[in-house]
Amino acid sequence: MVLAFAYSGRYNTRPIVNVSTQLRHGRAWVEVNLANLLANARAVQRAAGGSPLLPMVKASAYGLGAVRVARALETLDPWGFGVATVEKGVELREAGISRPLVVFTPAAADQQEAYAAHDLVAVIDDPEVAAGWKLPYHIEIDTGMGRCGLRYDDARLAAVATARLEGAFTHFASADTQPETVDWQLSRFESAVERIGKSGILLHAANSAGAWRLARRLDLARPGIFLYGGRCGPDLPRPHPVVSVKARVVSLRRLPRGEPVSYGGEWRAPRETTVATVGIGYADGFPWTARGKAAVLVTGRRYPVVGRVTMDFIMIDLGSPPSAVRVGDIVTVIGEDGGEAISLDELAQWSGTISYEILTRLGDRLQREYVGG
Repeated sequence: MVLAFAYSGRYNTRPIVNVSTQLRHGRAWVEVNLANLLANARAVQRAAGGSPLLPMVKASAYGLGAVRVARALETLDPWGFGVATVEKGVELREAGISRPLVVFTPAAADQQEAYAAHDLVAVIDDPEVAAGWKLPYHIEIDTGMGRCGLRYDDARLAAVATARLEGAFTHFASADTQPETVDWQLSRFESAVERIGKSGILLHAANSAGAWRLARRLDLARPGIFLYGGRCGPDLPRPHPVVSVKARVVSLRRLPRGEPVSYGGEWRAPRETTVATVGIGYADGFPWTARGKAAVLVTGRRYPVVGRVTMDFIMIDLGSPPSAVRVGDIVTVIGEDGGEAISLDELAQWSGTISYEILTRLGDRLQREYVGG
């Protein structure tokens, strides 16, 4: 305890909130281009035939900051926003977001008080919960996802059509890579809506890919990954890049041929070379599985990431001739530099994962800087 008090004057334990000066001098940070976010949202809305948007800002807007993202999207007059938990809905309410907030995890009967206290819209897939729910809710219909929702052919569908039923929706399971699945899922959805038997409710099904695949306009569109710069189908339009991840060179060393780098010595210098240590690691969200495949940009040139990714650092091979790279130089992990670019999806491919996971794993140590908004 004595030691804790002794050090309390030397270390600032308050969270850093200044995103205009601290970041550029930090070890690593994320830049979020709000102008490109809005451009992507407009593109989805056009593809969805002008349907009002219900943007998904769950997982803190895919790791980019739900409050700032929602405030930016407010300028497009969305119908509301989608979150995954009550707590995230409360966060947006406390930040002053007043539009409908739909919590997409199915609600339990004992949560009604929390929903009422913060004016949240529930998703329900249990007729017994619906029977006692006194607030607006949407019913989820399972048409092929096999995750949540009442099945499209469930005999109890009519029982969810209480006076508080506001909307019904389904989730396309494979709209990005199997376009043919959209039509049969939509057919199942429409048959379920008929069984519900209540007119005037809001219908929504289109995720990012579904905005382009869906044959007809529904009441709302629910974009997700496309908003944040991730591809939503190999044959669909490319989004504007929204996320850049930057870090700094923190150390340089000249290594002889055969010298190992990082844990396990998996990589050894194939020649005399210069290796730079970069201040970002798996604790910040750089994927451990990207080792031996990933590259980064420094002054517009690609350099390979070598050796195992560590908690706080990655190492890059600058090559045999003396390098102009210096300690403090900016390294682009995702984004553009000098006419070269590394995309979100490219890093995901190197890592054997998906763009969603790359974004949502960007750690709290990476401060977010918002530009273009």
